Amino acid sequence: MPTSPHRRLALAWIAGFTLIDSSIVSLALADIARDFDRPIGELAWISTGFLLALAASLLAAGRLSDRLGARLVLTGGAVAFLITTAACGLAPTFELLVAARVAQGIAGGVLYTVSLAITTTAFAPERRATAISIYFTSGALGAVIGPVLGGVLTDIGGWRLAFLAQLPLPIIVAVMAWVLLPAERGVERRFDVPGVAAASLFVVAFVFTMLQVPAAGAGLTVLVGAAVAVTALVAFILRERSTDEPAVQLAIFRNPRFVTATLAGAGAWFAIMAYTIYTAIYLQLGRGMEATPAGLLLLAGPLVGLLVFPFGGRIVGRLGVDRAQLLGLSVLVTSAVLRATWNDSTDVSFIFATNLVTGLGLSVTLVASATDALSQFAPSEAGTGSAVFNSLRQIGAALGVALPAVAFELVAAGSRSPDAVLSGSTGAFLLQIAVLAIPLALILSRWRSPRRGSWATREPEAT
Repeated sequence: MPTSPHRRLALAWIAGFTLIDSSIVSLALADIARDFDRPIGELAWISTGFLLALAASLLAAGRLSDRLGARLVLTGGAVAFLITTAACGLAPTFELLVAARVAQGIAGGVLYTVSLAITTTAFAPERRATAISIYFTSGALGAVIGPVLGGVLTDIGGWRLAFLAQLPLPIIVAVMAWVLLPAERGVERRFDVPGVAAASLFVVAFVFTMLQVPAAGAGLTVLVGAAVAVTALVAFILRERSTDEPAVQLAIFRNPRFVTATLAGAGAWFAIMAYTIYTAIYLQLGRGMEATPAGLLLLAGPLVGLLVFPFGGRIVGRLGVDRAQLLGLSVLVTSAVLRATWNDSTDVSFIFATNLVTGLGLSVTLVASATDALSQFAPSEAGTGSAVFNSLRQIGAALGVALPAVAFELVAAGSRSPDAVLSGSTGAFLLQIAVLAIPLALILSRWRSPRRGSWATREPEAT
C-alpha cells in the first residue's frame, strides 16, 4: 500500500530538521577552543569543512537517489549521519573532529538533497508549493532554536553533548525512511562519475574561494581556488556535452523559468548570509550592542519565516509562482533599502521592523523559487533537480559572504571605528540591493504579458 503523501512530507521534514546541527554547533565553538587549546581562527574549519563537504555531495546524492531509489539512499545517509555525529562527539583530537565534520557534511548533503526531492514528488503539482513551504519550516525552526539549544547543551555537558544529543534524529529518519518509502529502484542509467566529480569540484572550489575572499582578498589562495573552479566548470560542461548519459541535462539552463527561479533562490540565500553577518556587524561593532540584544534583533527574520512558511503554499497558490516571486523579491529589496538607511541613531524598533520585513521576503521568495525551479524536472529526475537547485543556492550563500565583505572593506577602508563600520555596513546593504535586482528584473521582463499587461499566473509544469 503506497505511503500517504503526508507521511512522506513528515519524513522529509524531520530529515531537513536534522541539519539543525549546523546552528547548534555554532554555540559550542568557544568550548571546543578551550578544550583543545586552539586559536579561534582554526575553529572556522569545523563549520567550513562541514559546509564544503555538504556542497560536494549534493549532486552525487541526487543522482544516486534517482538511480537507486530514495529509500535506500536516504536510509544510508541517515545511518552515515548517525555514525559521523557520534564520531564528532567522541573525537579525541581537534584534527579528528574536523575530519568527522567533513564526513558528517557528506551525509548531511544526502539528507538535504533527498528530503527536498521527496517533498517535491510527494504531492500533485497543484499542492507542491504547500508541501515545500511546510518543509522549509524545518530550517526556520532550526535557525530559531538551534543557537539557544546549542548554548544550553554546551552549558550542561560541554561541546560533546551538543553533538551526542542529536543522535536520536538520524535514527528516526533511518527507521522512517525504511518503513515509509517504497522499496523500488529508480531509473536505470549509467552513473556519470566524471561529470559528478567535475560539478562537485566546481561547487566546492567556488564556495571555498568565496569564503576565503573576506580574509585573503586577491591572495594566492583565492586565485588558485578560482582557477580550480573555472577549470572544473569547463570540464563539467565539456563532459556533459559529450556523453550520452550526462549527470545533468544542460538544456535545463536554457529553460528561462528554471534560470530565473534559481537566481531568485540564490539571491534569497545571498540575502540570508548578508543579512545575518552584516546586520550583526552593524549592531555590535557599529552601534556597540552586546551579543544577546543583537541576537534577539536578528532572531526577528527566522521567527517571521517560521510563522509565514506554513502559509507560503497558499500565497504561491493564490498569486501564482511568478507574482509570488515578484512579491518576495520586491519585499527583500525594500528591506535592503530600509537597512541602507540605518545610522548611529536608528531606533531599535525600526531595526526590528526591518528585520521582520526581511523575514517575510525571504519566506515568500524561497517557497516560490523552489516550487518553480523544481517543477521543471520530471519526477524521475527529482533528486538531480534538488541537487542542482541546492548547489546553486550554496553558491548564492557563498557570494553572500564574500561580495558584501568586499563592499564593506572598500567603504570602511580598513578602519574599524564605529563610523567606518556604519559606512561599510551601508555599502554591504547597497550591494545586496544590486544583487537582488538581477532576478527581480528578469521576472519583470519575462513574465509581463504583452497582450493584457498583466502578470502571468500559470503554475509551472514538469518537463
